[in-house]
Amino acid sequence: MSDTYRDKDGDQWFWDAESEGYYTRDMWDVLPLDRVREIYGPLEVRESGSGSWVREPETQEQLLRRIIREELDRRLGKVHT
Repeated sequence: MSDTYRDKDGDQWFWDAESEGYYTRDMWDVLPLDRVREIYGPLEVRESGSGSWVREPETQEQLLRRIIREELDRRLGKVHT
């Protein structure tokens, strides 16, 4: 597991051992990694060889949720945060 992730907005999430969760630079909230993925979708991680950011693969559930969200957004306007 990497200790740094990046979300779709470009915010980096860092591991906090005391809270056992991830936080952004603003340190507003510390969240479990699964919750960060739930909110922001697939995250990016650093590729060990090149150091560049690569996207995590989506699970089937994440894929279906993303498709449903995108379709609702298309039909009704943005319905989630």
